[in-house]
Amino acid sequence: MTSPTSRLALRLALLLAFASGAEAAGLIVTALPPPGSIPAGSDLVIGLMAVNPGDLDASFEPPATLHAFFSQGGRSWPVELKELDSGGANVHPGGFATVGYSLTLPPALLGHAVLEVPNGLPQPVCALISVGPAPASGSTSGKEHPAPAPAYSVISLTSQPANSLLARSFIDHFSVNDPMYFVYGATAPEAKFQFSLKYRLVSFDQGPTGTEASTAQFGYTQRSLWDVSSSSSAFYDTSYIPSLFYQYFSPAANPDPMGEDATWLGFTTGYQHESNGQGGTLERSLNTLFVRSGVLIGRTDKWHSIVVARAFTYVGGVADNPEIKDYRGYGDWKVIVADGSGPSLAYTGWAGEKFDHATTQLDLNIPIRIKIVDFDTFFLIQYFNGYGESLREFQSHSNVVRAGISLVR
Repeated sequence: MTSPTSRLALRLALLLAFASGAEAAGLIVTALPPPGSIPAGSDLVIGLMAVNPGDLDASFEPPATLHAFFSQGGRSWPVELKELDSGGANVHPGGFATVGYSLTLPPALLGHAVLEVPNGLPQPVCALISVGPAPASGSTSGKEHPAPAPAYSVISLTSQPANSLLARSFIDHFSVNDPMYFVYGATAPEAKFQFSLKYRLVSFDQGPTGTEASTAQFGYTQRSLWDVSSSSSAFYDTSYIPSLFYQYFSPAANPDPMGEDATWLGFTTGYQHESNGQGGTLERSLNTLFVRSGVLIGRTDKWHSIVVARAFTYVGGVADNPEIKDYRGYGDWKVIVADGSGPSLAYTGWAGEKFDHATTQLDLNIPIRIKIVDFDTFFLIQYFNGYGESLREFQSHSNVVRAGISLVR
């Protein structure tokens, strides 16, 4: 019997796949993940389902072996999918056929991860897998009893193949950029929220496991301070931050059993604009060229830390806020300490041009589950002490604690 979370994930996977699945000889092909959580390092069975929305019979003959990879938190693990029953199937109009594949989960993988089959099919196919802790010593191993192939429901198709390809090429280009959260405190402006996305414009190169290692991206971040207690409940200030940048992810190293290695994560470099769009004497804007890089110390499935540094220079002048260099300086840095997919503490800091305007932001994220909407997220406590929380008053000192929800940390 599947849980509400499993059923919801399955329905979402089906809907997304049918809206943006891979087409092959008139078929729409999607990966169907098993329900529930699978123990780390164990075997599982995943299905490939082909639906025929056309008017003619179509043949479904996937390869006997498919090379795929799991991705999670900027790392990837290659895996091999082996077909359980050889031979193809003839799919009648309006019908479907499923083929089961077996694979072994990487021992270091834990939590939610994306399984992607980049090759062997006309288009990449993805599935979300939930991986739980490995069985305790002496317990029955998942390798001795592979998970049975689950039963799946079928929903009708209404979209046309051209729409499916367009949806996939558009949606799959989006990913997370900076943290997304909403927090509230006792000091005006009480509320603060941020959302951030990036859109992949061009892929130049792929890593050894099919990941896109070299890309050009468009990013957009919006951060707002909301004066809820004022008579009009107006927004105090909003920073609009579009950017255009080149991003390179370094190849993922083999997991270190002791978790002592430092792994270079790659770098990002490009152009960023920031302004508050208020006009008049409250108008603030700046343009920068930046480069950012970082290292991972340890393993992402255990206690680990990430150190990131960014350096930038101003371009195009800062006539409406000439003193901002004194407070922003020419760089910032971040240190994150986390326990796998558990709690994390992030420190972000900068010190100004002459290192006399120290600023600190601390973000403590604690995983929580909202049962009423069947949703996993984070409880966030944010502490800010320094300058520049508001672009409008970048020279004013703030010391405030807020708490709320973080969707992406």
